[in-house]
Amino acid sequence: MYKILLMLPMMAACNAFGQNLNEMNKADVENAMKVKVAEVKPDSLKNWKTGASINTNFTNTGLVNWQGGGQNALTLTGIFTAYANYVKGSDQWSNLLEMGYGITRLGGDGSPVKLRKSEDRFIFTTKYTRSINKHWGFAGLGDFRTQFDKGFKYDVQGKAADGVTDTITDEFISTLLAPAFAVGSIGFEYKSGDMFYAMVSPVTSKVTIVNDKTLSDAGAYGVTAGKKIRSEFGAYFNSAFKYKLMENISYQTNLNLFMNYKTPQLIDIFWDNSILMTVNKLIQVSINTNLIYDDDIKILDKDGNTGPRVQFKHVLAVGLVYKLK
Repeated sequence: MYKILLMLPMMAACNAFGQNLNEMNKADVENAMKVKVAEVKPDSLKNWKTGASINTNFTNTGLVNWQGGGQNALTLTGIFTAYANYVKGSDQWSNLLEMGYGITRLGGDGSPVKLRKSEDRFIFTTKYTRSINKHWGFAGLGDFRTQFDKGFKYDVQGKAADGVTDTITDEFISTLLAPAFAVGSIGFEYKSGDMFYAMVSPVTSKVTIVNDKTLSDAGAYGVTAGKKIRSEFGAYFNSAFKYKLMENISYQTNLNLFMNYKTPQLIDIFWDNSILMTVNKLIQVSINTNLIYDDDIKILDKDGNTGPRVQFKHVLAVGLVYKLK
């Protein structure tokens, strides 16, 4: 009896200790679960800014008994633009995708109908910047450009096999991935708010792709005849400037320069300018110009001479705009 009475307090103490231990284990398990839940929680998207827009532009020319000459024309162009920008602390990562395609219908009402391409582009640019201070930072950039469909130089005059008969044909000059231009560069960036930035890169690789046998065999776009890829190493400059001219009118320009270290006197130029006039939320008027100069692109002029030429395109368009958020 004495032994039993002696063991009762010991058993009570063990029981209390066991309950406390169970409570401690339960708390540890709950804390561990909270930690694991926090570990698998998806990353916040608050540092991302994304958006997209769809533009539909059109022009129409209709002639009825028009003695001044000309022909009916209808042009329809679709442009899709999307961006995804990430900013956190000193890290900035921007991505921009531009796609456009347009068709012009010529003729009708008794004259032959012709369909001709008026717009065709695919551009993807990605850039990462690590800021050093308010204006300067280290930057890496990638830029890829090509088109979707076959391109032709229309109404090229020539001679038939007999050397006497005149001919007019459409000359095949480009297609998807022929050409395509890929640029990768590392350098420094200067930025002044959202209005202006410039990137200078002494370490740049430029790759020209001509993934079409007919064009590559002809040595088009600077590739060695029969080859599909041409690589160059040099320096790169990229800048952009945008300015609000008026409440509903803005101007933007983007300049890309590339210099091959083997031929520093020859500089490739891609220069785009645009003026946007917003009428309301859905209607927009735009004026766009595109200038390209590449010494490797040989162009046949009307006099039969082949050589590098300045390529220039300008478009005035009225269209509908729908923004995706």
